[in-house]
Amino acid sequence: MTMPSLIANYQKKQTVSQLKKVYSELSQSAELAKLKYGDMSLWDYSLNGTDFFVKYLSSSYNQISSTTVGSAKQLGIIYYNTSGKEEDSLIQLFDSADIITLPSGVQIFCASDNRAIKQRKFYMVDLNGFTRPNKIGRDIFSFSVSTIGVRPTNVDDDEIPANVGRTRDELRDGPSKQNYNCSRNARGLWCSALIMADGWEIRDDYPW
Repeated sequence: MTMPSLIANYQKKQTVSQLKKVYSELSQSAELAKLKYGDMSLWDYSLNGTDFFVKYLSSSYNQISSTTVGSAKQLGIIYYNTSGKEEDSLIQLFDSADIITLPSGVQIFCASDNRAIKQRKFYMVDLNGFTRPNKIGRDIFSFSVSTIGVRPTNVDDDEIPANVGRTRDELRDGPSKQNYNCSRNARGLWCSALIMADGWEIRDDYPW
């Protein structure tokens, strides 16, 4: 293998390892919250993204700090989707959205609105903070928190997670109203679900 290939393979394995760790931590936080607040169907999904995260998912972390997406953009941070285009139409990337930084340096993007979409919250996770590439599917991934638990995002905005099952091919190239597929021509919010579907691997046809 060439040196660039070796480097890319190392980066992919490192990304998967970090992603799996974040997913495990969020899942454990949800389990702890269930002991205090009951089943996730009883949680208050009318809270905005930040308040919901702090109430239900932050107890596993000793210390967190926060800023806003607007403040990050003032520092020159630009966020991209898998197609390589600047992505700012997602509510987690509005200027008013909060960025919660965990002790590990991982950042959680929380929408500032309080829309309770099908009893679900979407969160975006940046594995390496402000460090580049700040690109969905590379160091930024999406998770949903809903009545069925913490899951890699595999739904459109108007779908109920418990009712949706997508094949690997659908996660890559299937129809998506918001173009959330994990492909080079899309926005990439389903990339975390694709990696999980592939047994926590990044395969050769992944839009790396």
